[in-house]
Amino acid sequence: MAESRSRSLTPNPGMMGSGDAVVQALKVPPHSVEAEQSLLGGLLIDNSSWDNLGGVLNDKDFYRPEHALIYKVIARLVGDNHPADVITVYDAVKSEQGGDLVSIDYLNSLAQNTPSAANIKGYADIVRDRSILRRLIEVSDSIVNSAFVPEGRTVRTLLDEAESRILQIGEEGSRKADYLEIEPLLRTVVARIDELYNRQGGSDITGIATGFIDLDKQTSGLQKGDLVIVAGRPSMGKAQPLDAKVKTVDGWKLMGDLRFGDRIASVDGRHSMVTGIYPQGVKQIYKVTFSDGREAECCDEHLWRVMYRDWDAPKVINTVRLMEMLSCVRYKNRLWIDPVSGDFGHSNALPINPWVLGALLGDGTLALSHGSVMFSTKSQELIERMNALAGYEMELVHANAYDWRLVSKTRIAANGQRQSVPTNYFRSVLQDLGVLGCRSFDKYIPATYLEANKTSRLALFQGLMDTDGWIEKWGSIRFCTASKQLSEDVASLARSLGGFCSIAQKQTSYSYRGEKQQGRLSYVLNMSFGPGFQAFTLPEKKERLRSTWDRQRRLTFKSIEPSRVTQAQCISVSHPDRTYITNDYVVTHNTAFALNIAENVALAEGLPVVVFSMEMSGEQLAARLLGSVGRVDQGRMRTGKLQDDEWPRVTDAIARLSNTQILIDETGSLSSLE
Repeated sequence: MAESRSRSLTPNPGMMGSGDAVVQALKVPPHSVEAEQSLLGGLLIDNSSWDNLGGVLNDKDFYRPEHALIYKVIARLVGDNHPADVITVYDAVKSEQGGDLVSIDYLNSLAQNTPSAANIKGYADIVRDRSILRRLIEVSDSIVNSAFVPEGRTVRTLLDEAESRILQIGEEGSRKADYLEIEPLLRTVVARIDELYNRQGGSDITGIATGFIDLDKQTSGLQKGDLVIVAGRPSMGKAQPLDAKVKTVDGWKLMGDLRFGDRIASVDGRHSMVTGIYPQGVKQIYKVTFSDGREAECCDEHLWRVMYRDWDAPKVINTVRLMEMLSCVRYKNRLWIDPVSGDFGHSNALPINPWVLGALLGDGTLALSHGSVMFSTKSQELIERMNALAGYEMELVHANAYDWRLVSKTRIAANGQRQSVPTNYFRSVLQDLGVLGCRSFDKYIPATYLEANKTSRLALFQGLMDTDGWIEKWGSIRFCTASKQLSEDVASLARSLGGFCSIAQKQTSYSYRGEKQQGRLSYVLNMSFGPGFQAFTLPEKKERLRSTWDRQRRLTFKSIEPSRVTQAQCISVSHPDRTYITNDYVVTHNTAFALNIAENVALAEGLPVVVFSMEMSGEQLAARLLGSVGRVDQGRMRTGKLQDDEWPRVTDAIARLSNTQILIDETGSLSSLE
């Protein structure tokens, strides 16, 4: 039996991979007999290698019972300062329960087939990993059984039990070092006190300065060995009422309906999701109104990333401070926030080309008063574009003057006569969208188009502007409609593309039998976009848009007023900028207090800093540091549109940061084992 258990061992981790394949094929619990044998052999030939294990293992981590027994005996002998070789271990094993499983020949083969104990830590890691996998299988089976048979336990209780049992796996055997005696520790403390007593300068900062004066006075700086916790409240600065809207990848969702893991629409196209939900109780809510009429609601501690013409970089300011600043003439109508980039929305197939739908909502007649969908234009380019993009075998047929019917294409019958295609799929699609039959004053944009990706929304917007939009001589883009809903939809569309868009009502009038009559209200949209934005596709309109007009109207704060008292909630999101989109495409921001401390320690103190990022990527952290040190607008850094005076500051910041010892671990999160 002893000879059957003995096998040739080579302490090569690569050989253990083939064993794993066999284990998987047999569907037996994960284990590595080779690693267990190599570890025990290393301990038998070199008892001092026990110190390298650092308390990683215990006897329960071994798969084979004889190996667990041998390890248990070796641990007891080493702990009692007795030698643990083949003879002493065999002598001790005989008195243990199950000692008949271990022969002296087997112990001797373990020692002889292990050339050295140099790789013992690696063997221990393999044994520990296999043990964790076995425990995971065991616990997972138990969790599954509990889910099928809850025995009266609530879902919350089952989740808590499952989480506790999974985390317990990592806690078992996680201690890495032995206990420390108090006497040498006391000597170290006294030596430190004596060093501080005799130091020169007399400064109260005995540790590492954070750069925050008041904090340094209270803590004497960051002290060696201290665990310093930045105890900011969860997701501070993001408290909003439960009925506030939050943009998700599937559309708008109420704050109170958000769930952990919901995918959030990103301001720049990067992945983002809800990582935490924190009810805040009853709060005083404030209504924040911006210069183009959009509104958002938040509590008094809500944080805003604010810009002002005299500031070198944006500042993070809470709502209460903003109210104080807006009461000063200096800041009134001069504080603004960044617009969204528009890189979000679904990519589902749309039933009608977005440009075609926009053109029909602009200059189309959908009410069927003429028996078919009509399109009015004198532009040959628009006619050709509509024919090319309409789809569903549709084409424009001239009716009269500038009016065209959108009908099914004709085909040649067997007798050579022209015959209409009997079914008009285009009309049925318009009917499914809900826009067929709409008159000029009740047109609207279907939600699936408003929530589509940026490319589709831009095409929809261009269809509207090519037909019913115009450019004022000062460069402003205008759009007019008799439909209140369509005006709000177009404003939402423009804002989702990063534009400034205000709505003004205008009372129309007309003459009837010589008397002036009051007409319907019309809604005029005044829009402005950043440089390079293509609002039109028609060359004649693009030429009218002044190429020199590259100034976008800023989204400034207009007023902040108390609105109501209600339940509020804040969320945390995984986006590197800590941003999400709320009502009317308003972007909120948060701060990075701990990163500012790291920056000061590395630059001012010249000490090495390691940043373990739970959420931000390494590139995002580097960009934050670069913008902070160089006092450069983060928004312009993201777009690459730096001003002339910012390039030297960026260069200087790069040189300063390159000479620091800042190391970044961008691991998304720490596991229970870490």
